[in-house]
Amino acid sequence: MVNLRLGRGKALTFAALAWAAGAPALAGPTIPELVEVGDMTSLSASAGGRMVVFRLERASIADNRYLIEWYVADLQTQTVRRIAGGGNAIEGASEPLAVETAAWSPDGRFIFHRALREGAIGIWRTAIDGTGTWPVVVADGDVESMTVGASGRTLTYDLGPSRQDIERAERREYDEGILVDGSVELAQNLFRGGWVNGRLASQRMVGQWYTRAGLLWQSPRQRYSLDLETLETRPAEAIAPLARPPLTPLSGVSMVLETAGRPIARVRQEGDRSILEIERPEGIVACIRTGCPSGGIASLAWRPGADELAVTVQDSHYRQSLLLWDTVRGTVRTVVRTEGLIGGSRDAGRPCALTPDAAVCVTAGAVEPPRLERIDLSSGQRSVLFDPNALLRGRGPARVEQLTWTLADGRQVSGTVLRPPTAKGPAAAFISYYYCPGFLRGGVGDEFPFAPLVDAGFVVACLNRVPGSGNDILASYNDALASVRGVVDLLAQRGWIDRGRVGMGGFSAGSEATLWVAMNSDILSAAATASPQYSPSSYWSNVVPGRDYAEVLRAFLGLGSPDETPERWRLISPALNTERIRAPLLMQMPEQEARNSAELYTRLAASPTPVELYAFPDEGHAKVQPRHRHAAYRRSLDWFRYWLQGYTDPDRAKADQYRRWDAARDRRDAAQPSNDRNQVSADASSSKRM
Repeated sequence: MVNLRLGRGKALTFAALAWAAGAPALAGPTIPELVEVGDMTSLSASAGGRMVVFRLERASIADNRYLIEWYVADLQTQTVRRIAGGGNAIEGASEPLAVETAAWSPDGRFIFHRALREGAIGIWRTAIDGTGTWPVVVADGDVESMTVGASGRTLTYDLGPSRQDIERAERREYDEGILVDGSVELAQNLFRGGWVNGRLASQRMVGQWYTRAGLLWQSPRQRYSLDLETLETRPAEAIAPLARPPLTPLSGVSMVLETAGRPIARVRQEGDRSILEIERPEGIVACIRTGCPSGGIASLAWRPGADELAVTVQDSHYRQSLLLWDTVRGTVRTVVRTEGLIGGSRDAGRPCALTPDAAVCVTAGAVEPPRLERIDLSSGQRSVLFDPNALLRGRGPARVEQLTWTLADGRQVSGTVLRPPTAKGPAAAFISYYYCPGFLRGGVGDEFPFAPLVDAGFVVACLNRVPGSGNDILASYNDALASVRGVVDLLAQRGWIDRGRVGMGGFSAGSEATLWVAMNSDILSAAATASPQYSPSSYWSNVVPGRDYAEVLRAFLGLGSPDETPERWRLISPALNTERIRAPLLMQMPEQEARNSAELYTRLAASPTPVELYAFPDEGHAKVQPRHRHAAYRRSLDWFRYWLQGYTDPDRAKADQYRRWDAARDRRDAAQPSNDRNQVSADASSSKRM
């Protein structure tokens, strides 16, 4: 027997009961399969345009690591082959792993790329025919970056401090103590508390918000030039790293493309309008003809051998199209329109690899995992080159609905809704708010398992941020609330969801939106967050002299110190509004941010509202380790099924989890004796999605 019990005194309908009781599993991707989706990055075309290399990255839950491999696609024969392993993982910025530059040898027989092997990041030369890979530059310090020269015959690379010097400096701090100043983040482990160049290392703040680097980040770097034919290396110049400027609201130019031998291309903002232009010696040339994009520009790249600029644009649903702007004639034509992403990786802002005749792109859609395609630049014809996720494609697809709705002020907002293929009656709903590009595995941050939620009978709504909020954080929070309220009304009116069983989860700004909805409405019956919120205690731990934290909060949130603007803090901070948060809250935080969540957690824990806080060791803003993502997915699924479907998984390994949740539910119900607390039971089998 499986206990089925709902909060708020809601009884389960017969249709909902069938789902909650573990109706026959659909064939959508399982949680392990979502974690281990293959991603392609680091695309680079050969000079002649016949070959394109790329890197395949796939998480391994069993090994808790990423498997990285280099492949080459022959566009003439339409064949793809593996040519080498890619070494160990190096942490990324906008993506889980670092996107690498691949430099082609002048004869087209080799590529040069960075790789982390045996604890050192060096430059390796890999044969395109797959016969081998060899070290070219492996030094005492790591190769931190590399850039291909304008001629294509050289590359420059920057060498960081020696690894021994870094380790000695870290140990010296450990032994002698650390002087706390604006570069020290007290909320994280001070000794080797974050990832730098693929190893756990001591970190420092570098002047902009939460941007971090290694302990010796201010030490001079040595730049070298490598001849790609002779493999000779010579020193170029010493580089002194500079502190990042403080974070300020965006304005003016939003995108710049600088390519050797080409005019500078940029996107300039004038209000809500984007202006695409290039800078020639004779002056600025703007795209003004019919077909020129006025917004939604995602990426830019020059077409080899032509004066055409490839422009990737996207609509409010992140459906991307590829345009070609002839910068001499001024004409613009559409090469292809897609129903999802078309670019250089899972990042919506990374361009395809271009040859004179084709674009080679990673494509993905809401329920279509990434694959590699060739797109003819003349005809727009598409052909699949490589599909590392073929076994997931078309398996028990959810019903996909691209919806728009209108806010009270007339602005249109958008989202993607995933519905069970055989839905019967109003279902429980899960809402994610932030951005919804490409394959919707877990939302931004990969925190919530969309496909398993759909398989469990949920309607999943992924909402894109409301446009036009500007830098007013309070306006953006209220826009999020209005958007969530609007989609709940829309889906309930269609009979798709039960208003009494709505959950919401978010990462980063999505976490802030989730707590704002929980504080300011009765929409949610369960919630989950993966990032911290602003609180008085976190303010004082972050305004160490030398940080830009206080200035950022004043500019973006209108917050001074808690003593200076107490009313504003009372309005914005969830920690000061715990009496208004009634939805059970699951907090799954990376270690670097968990301590900033302490005030909200402890205040909620002292209230009747059920709350749990998990912290994942050695994680920064987003969880990257495969086992951590797997655990977060499983717990999120269990949490929302428990509170919104009354479902308890009979897996004995989870018995303690459900005992805690039962006790938390009983404690909440005892504090609210007026609630009608019904209990229902039904036979059910264990969920097959875990």
